[in-house]
Amino acid sequence: MKYWKKIMLAALALLTCTITLYAYAVTHPTNAMSHKACTSWDMVKRKAFQLSHADYSSRPALDRSTFQIEHGTATEVPVLMYHYIEPKQNNHETGNKSIINLEDFEQNMKYLYNEGYSTVTLDQLEQYVSGKISLPKKSIVITFDDGYQNNYTLAYPVLQKYNFHASLFIIGSKIQGQPAEFDPAKKSFISKPEMQAATDVFEFNSHTYNLHHKGFMRCGDNVPVGLDTSLLDDDIQRMKETGIDTPYLAYPFGYTSTQMIYKLQQHGYRMAFTVRSGFVHPGDPLMKLPRLTVTTGTDLAALLQPDSRPQNEPPLTENRQ
Repeated sequence: MKYWKKIMLAALALLTCTITLYAYAVTHPTNAMSHKACTSWDMVKRKAFQLSHADYSSRPALDRSTFQIEHGTATEVPVLMYHYIEPKQNNHETGNKSIINLEDFEQNMKYLYNEGYSTVTLDQLEQYVSGKISLPKKSIVITFDDGYQNNYTLAYPVLQKYNFHASLFIIGSKIQGQPAEFDPAKKSFISKPEMQAATDVFEFNSHTYNLHHKGFMRCGDNVPVGLDTSLLDDDIQRMKETGIDTPYLAYPFGYTSTQMIYKLQQHGYRMAFTVRSGFVHPGDPLMKLPRLTVTTGTDLAALLQPDSRPQNEPPLTENRQ
């Protein structure tokens, strides 16, 4: 009897030690092993969150095993992601993947036009993913993140020339009351009058009001503050007060979480975009749609070929912010 009691005490001590070490690793992720412990704990928390929130759903918008795409229509839709437009002579950051030379952007739009692509709105894309409508075979979505003034002064005339539509994901706190005198060599953000003047080309959606910066620690990593869901209620309200009250959003730096998606859905968001590379298909998870990064030197023809698409791209570093 004493023998078994000793074994039980030893097992209890070992379990206590293991739990203590695991807890320490979770709260102090200073090496690869402790970081793995922290991320595994994150997975447990996400699963627990899903189980405790019966109204949370990440199920696809339709059953792809039975859904039939209409013959001759789009089997997938590319969503292009642009950021900062700058004339080649002003681009001194050739390695910055958030910048595209104006000349390259113009060539991109000319290529799409010559190849017979037509742009669709985010409302049309949502209905397509939900299986409610079909889209022409060469449909494409054009998006810009952040809301730079050059999206209006430089990109807007090019888009207008080819009768293209685009979505501009705006950082609400960056919207200017009045236009600045545009200088292509300086960073500046779009103004309300410029937004109003561009509605024939652009629709305006959320890139959060003021959560497009890092400062939230998760497993030892400095990640975007939007992952702190306690900040979302106020940020969403402030975004809506700017006049941008749509159900579409692009995640800052592409980061998201189960808890963040749930909070966004509670506020009426129905579709959101990451920076994960890929094409959009009917039945894809609406709150985790992929995009294709386009930058200076991108071979757009190759990027739009299904067999040539990039795989497992790391998150984009938007270091213009």
